[in-house]
Amino acid sequence: MTRRLSTNVITMWQNSHMTIMDPHAIPDSRAHMDEGDRLDLLRLEMLVAQGKVWDAQEAAEDLWRSSQDAHKELFHGISNALTAACAQEAGQPRGSREILERTIRILEPYPRRVLGLDLDALIRSVHEIVNRGEGPVRLVRQG
Repeated sequence: MTRRLSTNVITMWQNSHMTIMDPHAIPDSRAHMDEGDRLDLLRLEMLVAQGKVWDAQEAAEDLWRSSQDAHKELFHGISNALTAACAQEAGQPRGSREILERTIRILEPYPRRVLGLDLDALIRSVHEIVNRGEGPVRLVRQG
């Protein structure tokens, strides 16, 4: 009985500290993230909501560089989406379209809602910016 209990406790600890390699295994909630990463993601959301796309892109890039496992490519895709918006704002429409195409490929394997973010809303909003040259970036669905 004692051996079985300790094996179960060890397994629970390992599962709570396991890296997530499958993009579909990343949950919609942020409970599994450490506090620093949750705060960094909240900062990213706030910058996007304030329309500070350049600062948000840098925040996303910081998350990308510091992350591991499947989170790394998720933040890479978010960073790329913001880069596409920045490129359009900088007068580089061709580059922004190419970056958006890469972004869609990077984010394709992820659930449409992950970590409280709506990837479809992000891609749609950046698509509008790239094609029309205007509009806000959205990380969550409005309305």
